[in-house]
Amino acid sequence: MKKRTAAVAAMLACTMMFSGCSDSILTSSGTDNTTSTENIWTANDDDVVAWTTVDSLSAEDKEYYQVKFKDFYSEYAFTIANYGLDETNSAYASYAQYYRKNIIDMLTNEKLIMKKASELGLDQLSEEEMKTVEETYLKNLNDWYASYEKKAKEALGLSTDETSGTEDSANDEKILEKEKELFNEYISGFGLSEETFLKWQTNTAIQKKVNDYLVKDITVSDSEVEDYVTKLTKEAKETYEKSVSQYASDSEYQKVWIPDDARRIKYIVVSIPSSDYAEINAARNESGADDAEIDKMRDEKLAEIKSKAETALEKATAEGADFDAVIKEYSSAYSEDTEGQTTLVLNNKDGLSEALYNGVFDLKNPGDVSGLIPTDGGYYIVKYESKATVTDEQIKEYKATVKEQLLSSRQNDTTNRAIEEWRNAVGYEYDYDKLNITKEEDTSSDSSQSSDSSADSKTESETSSGTASDTTTSE
Repeated sequence: MKKRTAAVAAMLACTMMFSGCSDSILTSSGTDNTTSTENIWTANDDDVVAWTTVDSLSAEDKEYYQVKFKDFYSEYAFTIANYGLDETNSAYASYAQYYRKNIIDMLTNEKLIMKKASELGLDQLSEEEMKTVEETYLKNLNDWYASYEKKAKEALGLSTDETSGTEDSANDEKILEKEKELFNEYISGFGLSEETFLKWQTNTAIQKKVNDYLVKDITVSDSEVEDYVTKLTKEAKETYEKSVSQYASDSEYQKVWIPDDARRIKYIVVSIPSSDYAEINAARNESGADDAEIDKMRDEKLAEIKSKAETALEKATAEGADFDAVIKEYSSAYSEDTEGQTTLVLNNKDGLSEALYNGVFDLKNPGDVSGLIPTDGGYYIVKYESKATVTDEQIKEYKATVKEQLLSSRQNDTTNRAIEEWRNAVGYEYDYDKLNITKEEDTSSDSSQSSDSSADSKTESETSSGTASDTTTSE
């Protein structure tokens, strides 16, 4: 179930600004930074832009299911403003289309779900549930207020470098009041108020109760998880036999099975300049390339970085050396994101230079460190960390993840099917012209579009932390 952007913690740069409430929410403030929207909208505030087409519904229900343009546009304009999108700029056309469709679908789905909540007796929140709603609502408001701290200080003539604190509680109160004032001035331009945010939070809580009701009996058995992992393991082995690179590119395979002769390493790479590497690589790929001449050119480039590489090797092989520290100091491939991680190397030459392959697999025992390994990209220093295996604990953790993903996928499917059934029973129709949405043929207006990842879909492949190999992955 979709959530609004009311919980955004910080204000994003806005390219569209609107004045306070006026006769029409489309009215531009007329400032230099404002793009008038009146030239791309034909609707009036009270125009109905979504309605039911089922004649058997009561007049009261038909009115309930209607969505007026002003309700759609206030949320749409607020959303795109906080993403910094100018709806009149052609560069943002596809984004604007997406958000328009997303917002009208969200509003109609909300009506469907809230109606069902009433029918199921789930539309009232307990004292405890309401307390949680209000706490979240107040936290979100405080986050919004805080995003105006700098502007509030400037408006009050206070230094923006000063940190609010207990030393000057009077100033703190003034700053907070000014933050509230600026925030309310901003949202009023969209026809919104702080009470709107509370309503959104309350409706979200009620919709969650409906969702919990729908999925309360959905389960995933341990045997289903076992079957999934068994199937994936078989697929991993078969893929490895057919294509090592394809196996290596799929991180899910490596979570359940790794070939026996694979290794985990850490490495230092002292790279030659990228422009030199590009030149060498291009020469290698030319028809009739003279490898001897290219090797000579490479060796000249390697000579320029050899002193640095030798210093790195000396430190990496010293008594009690901290290999990770040497990586951080010398490796061109160092990244905070991959610090301390190992790299999986498969016993296959696909994607590895012969020198690098031999440098890795000539090491006899875990803990061994290679000498300088010359490659077209620079010098490598490799440390053999361990034999690569998937441990029982890792399999256990992966099974738990799979169970969560399968459960989430089934729950989302159940919720989506229910909303689709409710939509069909109501027969929602949109005024695409007034909504400025390009209607796609054979496209359902169902917007539940759950995109939560499931175990049925492989995750994006992990990449190695800096190697040129397509058969290595970091862990």
